[in-house]
Amino acid sequence: MVNAIKKETISGPILAVLPKFIGDAINTLSAIELIRKLYPENDIYLLARPYMVELFARDEFYNIKVIADGRYGEAKLSVFSLAKMLKQYKFSMAVLFRGSLSEALLAKLASIKTVIGYAQNGRKPLLSHPLNLNVNHHYLLRYCRLINETHGNCFEQFDTPKLTYQQVESAVSDNDKINIGLYLGGKNKGARHYPFKQAKQVIALLNEKYLPNLILIGDRSEQAENQKLFEYANSLNMTCTDLTGKTSLTDLVDHIAAFDLLISIDSGPMHMAAALQTPCVAIVGQGTSPWSLVVPKTPNVIAATAEHSLQLNDSFLVQDINPENIVQRSNALLQTSITFIDKAELTLPQPNKQ
Repeated sequence: MVNAIKKETISGPILAVLPKFIGDAINTLSAIELIRKLYPENDIYLLARPYMVELFARDEFYNIKVIADGRYGEAKLSVFSLAKMLKQYKFSMAVLFRGSLSEALLAKLASIKTVIGYAQNGRKPLLSHPLNLNVNHHYLLRYCRLINETHGNCFEQFDTPKLTYQQVESAVSDNDKINIGLYLGGKNKGARHYPFKQAKQVIALLNEKYLPNLILIGDRSEQAENQKLFEYANSLNMTCTDLTGKTSLTDLVDHIAAFDLLISIDSGPMHMAAALQTPCVAIVGQGTSPWSLVVPKTPNVIAATAEHSLQLNDSFLVQDINPENIVQRSNALLQTSITFIDKAELTLPQPNKQ
């Protein structure tokens, strides 16, 4: 049990140190909202990896500012140089959403007296308000606990994350069709990557049922895999656009916001869809964390899992998620999508019973 922070002692700006991955960083926004409710007049700064800065800087929900973490930029600042720069802001409080020792050292060197974080990786002596980590807690709850429990448990609930996006021109020319985004990863995603053979079946079923505009997304390392999917979609005479490796992070968010549906592995794009209220089918085999810890807490995301798989090797779990399963869940989301109903003015065909 930690002593509750007295709000009146936090008179200056507040620093929130974000995790390294975009999905985790998005999930801190629920806790950022709690900070904003507690400190409506204080400046709140996010310390973020440089590639995230533009995305969070255009926020319209939380009234936040963003500082690029120079340790990971072109200059490759040392923790001492970054601390010296942060010291100029005269932060009253720091919330460490990342669990490394270096973040606690950074806050200490920046002369921040009130430092909240989990007591892990040997950093407890550097924290003014250390909490014990419960590894069974959902990530959203983990982040929100850091705020709620250090402020006397003044909140009973939290809201889901929200991302700001901008309207973009459609990635495809035919706007009378539904726009379905597809992100199945590449070999770089290891056991999360949905196999090419089954991916082709998903595309064929989507084409048969919806005749959609298909938009492939991913990073440059996934271009080879998505090029094969693009060629296969073309062989079916589908309208298909390949954006793999061609978008910035903000561009990607804007495109996902424009999709009628995203089909994605457990990934950053999945968390973006959840925060944008874009319907999403999440393909969940083996993830980076147990699914129960990261599942988006929103009804617009439905998981297709290998819950009945008998595989001894976890890396093969994703192979037991059949394409029909994925398309059935897509149908469930599209049937309740006002966006789609308004656009198509059609009744979607029901999946064929197996």
